[in-house]
Amino acid sequence: MSSLGLMLRNTFINKNAPLNNGVGRYIPQLARITLKFCKSHGSSQGVRSFIETDIVQFAQKNPGVVVYMKPRRHRSPVLVAEFLNGERYWQSLHNYSAEEVAGFFDLYRGHSGHEYSDQFKQTYSENPSIQGYWNPTTNKDPTDAQTKFPTTKLPFDRDQTASEILEKIYQSQKSSESFPPGEEEKLASRRQGESS
Repeated sequence: MSSLGLMLRNTFINKNAPLNNGVGRYIPQLARITLKFCKSHGSSQGVRSFIETDIVQFAQKNPGVVVYMKPRRHRSPVLVAEFLNGERYWQSLHNYSAEEVAGFFDLYRGHSGHEYSDQFKQTYSENPSIQGYWNPTTNKDPTDAQTKFPTTKLPFDRDQTASEILEKIYQSQKSSESFPPGEEEKLASRRQGESS
């Protein structure tokens, strides 16, 4: 079943996956792997130990991959991976350990066969922004770049603390207690009911 049958959007990943692999079912892309090595040369020691210990398990776990072993006299060991799309990858295994050889086998087992392409953008989008990408300093005040820290400047959108609110109330009450000259007598007379 194709991605169109499942109503999937055409995205960067769907366009570059071989045959939309994994959308309906998964088809391993590695077709053939050839291990060329020397039976006596010292640089092939890791490859020989990999063949003795792990090659049979790899072949049993991956029945869709054909594994060839090609002994060559006095030559450096080489791994050649061939994929369904026709690509061939050549990897030198000169003086590699058995674990490193197993790592290359696992790498090519899950590889799609496409060349790796550098992604120069951090994000890929169906609708790229014409205003540019957002960054943490997009809406900042330019003077903040020259500020020496620690600074006593407070942010504009900071809420007042309860202590600050109480201080303001106290200051307003304190300022209302001091009257201009003559006002205290007028207030006292009004409280007593006298008219002025």
